[in-house]
Amino acid sequence: MIHKKYLWITQSFYSYYMYKSFFLIALLLIVLSSCQKKEIEKYQIDEITFSYQGGLKIPYNKVTIYVLKNNDSAKVIVQSRPLFDQPKWKYSNIDKRFNINTKTFEDFAETARSFDQINIDKAYIVGNDGSTWEIEFGSKGKNKSYSFWNPESETKNRGLTEFRKMFERIIDISKLNKKEILEN
Repeated sequence: MIHKKYLWITQSFYSYYMYKSFFLIALLLIVLSSCQKKEIEKYQIDEITFSYQGGLKIPYNKVTIYVLKNNDSAKVIVQSRPLFDQPKWKYSNIDKRFNINTKTFEDFAETARSFDQINIDKAYIVGNDGSTWEIEFGSKGKNKSYSFWNPESETKNRGLTEFRKMFERIIDISKLNKKEILEN
């Protein structure tokens, strides 16, 4: 009789601590996974750089647009260079700066975060002629970069629709001639 009572107490005691341990481990896993999801979904973006390299294109051969946020303000820096430094291409030699509202910056940042969903294997192709488009974004040197050859080729099939739209929006906000820059 003492033996059965001892066995029952031991089993009850063991079951109590097993359930308690299981509950604590499950709770810990839930907390850690929810923290990890927040880190993946929202990371700080204070700077976005758009680069366009036009291969052998003469005007607007290299266009770089910086969109920067600092506390409660945002600005755009536009730099463009022609392939050859000749008077007839001077119009595409640009270096200008201006302010934009922070809502516009946040819209760009939100779109940039979605680029983590791009299937790189599907989007990646190599070509001999055309342009290379790159978008780099992040904060304090912790940047991500996406670079694709000629995103105008098979845009939808490659999954680059949002990438292309964002690039075009940046060119529009920079007050550059989108048609002339993006024509091949």
